Amino acid sequence: MAITNNTGTNFTLYYNVLNYFKTISANHPQIRFSTQGDVFSVDEREFPAYPLSNILITNAVFSDKSTVYTCQLTVADKVKVLANQSTDDTNAQTIPFYDVDDVVDIHANTLAVLNDLTSYTQYSQQAFLIEGETSCVPFRDQFDNGLAGWVATFDLLVHNDRPRCLYNLNP
Repeated sequence: MAITNNTGTNFTLYYNVLNYFKTISANHPQIRFSTQGDVFSVDEREFPAYPLSNILITNAVFSDKSTVYTCQLTVADKVKVLANQSTDDTNAQTIPFYDVDDVVDIHANTLAVLNDLTSYTQYSQQAFLIEGETSCVPFRDQFDNGLAGWVATFDLLVHNDRPRCLYNLNP
């Protein structure tokens, strides 16, 4: 699939890429809060609803007809301690995956959401092309805020009409 420049939105603009990911994240039925920037400060600004998504652009490269953004898309949820679900006098836990919290469930759900968001971007948007593979890394308590989830890192190719400039810079 090739990228196109006739989508009506200039996705070379940084704001438009951020707004795109915030919009599709907010429209996903499992995401309750969407933001951009440093995920370390998400809980400092306000108390978001969970699960949340966060888009961070870490790099941009201009070429002849495109801009390549290196993106980190994080989907995370607050870790919750599960209730003791033992049923007999041995006090054996019956929680799936033999743990006392829901981190395994969070990792399963947030990875599925990342798959939805990146697949939609790759295959349903003519303005974007995800170059190469999408690398996903799980985390738990990485951000000092009790969150667990996944971070997807990928290169996003967008159209850029570089030979044109809006301003006469050499009058």
